Amino acid sequence: MAEFAYKVRDETGTFGSGTLQADNVSHATRILKGEGKAIVSLQEDFGQYASEETPLLGGIKKVKKDDVIFFAAQLAVMVDTGVPLSEALDMIGSQTDHTGLKKLLAEVSEDVKGGMEFSSALEKHPRQFDTLFVSLMRASEASGTMGPMLQRVSDYMEEQRKTRKRIKGAMIYPSCMLGFCVVIIICLLVFVLPKFEKIYAGKKAVLPAPTRFLLGISHGVTDYWPYLLGGLVVGVTGLVMYVRTPGGQQALDTFRIRMPIMGGMFRKACLARSLRCLSTMVSTGVSMIEGLDITSRVSGNRHYKAVWDNVAEGVKEGSNLSDGLIDSPLIPGNVCQMISAGEKSGKLGMVMDRVARFCEDDLKVAVKAITDMIEPAMIIIMGLIVGGIAMALLLPVFKMSKVAGH
Repeated sequence: MAEFAYKVRDETGTFGSGTLQADNVSHATRILKGEGKAIVSLQEDFGQYASEETPLLGGIKKVKKDDVIFFAAQLAVMVDTGVPLSEALDMIGSQTDHTGLKKLLAEVSEDVKGGMEFSSALEKHPRQFDTLFVSLMRASEASGTMGPMLQRVSDYMEEQRKTRKRIKGAMIYPSCMLGFCVVIIICLLVFVLPKFEKIYAGKKAVLPAPTRFLLGISHGVTDYWPYLLGGLVVGVTGLVMYVRTPGGQQALDTFRIRMPIMGGMFRKACLARSLRCLSTMVSTGVSMIEGLDITSRVSGNRHYKAVWDNVAEGVKEGSNLSDGLIDSPLIPGNVCQMISAGEKSGKLGMVMDRVARFCEDDLKVAVKAITDMIEPAMIIIMGLIVGGIAMALLLPVFKMSKVAGH
């Protein structure tokens, strides 16, 4: 028997939670309903998806986004070819070596066999299947288009994965270069400068101002490194804790979209993600209000979330989608015009898809431009810093050579 965690509501409306022993989900459901409880949530309490252990160590491998993309694409093919859903889930689960995915699909399949809708079975696993995935599956169940919808979800998630990789790729290079530069500076200050100081002290010469400045920094680092290290730890810890607060998250999102050079890329990424999500929802028959709500949640930035929340409020009051976007400085004017044209022509779904593709292409160009620009910029900055330190070290040598020549 397995242990199941549950949340229930009794006849008086009082909520309760706990665990129980049962053979499977259906058995646990019968037990709780037999007690007159309305089930709010019910799932096996094993916590496997948060585990990072490998199968060789006896743990359950974590289910990642790439695994969900693979699952959606494979299930789309099988459903389109007429394989019953529960059989398709069992077949995919039996063919994969991924222990976490195998366990996940076994649970989903069991729920589906027990009479639960596929979207409801997926909704029990929010870490793997987000709101967008579940909403599209619910729409497909109503329209009878699960195969094409699964393929659309797979394509959407694949495009989002590529976008994340592009942004991470654009961030990794400058981060590595900056770290390398910091390591070089610390080595020069801690190991190289003290040796030169001994040479200069033996000559009893008056050192130039740049050299004295660097030697002062070197003494500060070598003499007070425990305090500097402690201050760095406290500062980083405080920053991390602050970022986890609502105010800190708001400040971080503001910094991301307003930072020099990289801010434009982040704005385009948020816009492309939002428009692709909304385009997918509109094209698949999901209501505009629900589509805007989901778009707000997946936008990736609190400022863009506020934009879509405001648009949703306007749509509820009878306004057009484009009316709420025009007033936002975060939405380019040409995007608003294209969406407005789609509303007037009655082809909003098609237009939204083209607008999303346009924004995604614009993001690709921005990422490439930033990557091409950062590489020489970082080389120049590193050259100036390291070269400046080297010149400050050699200035006394040039001065002493000049004095000796006279």
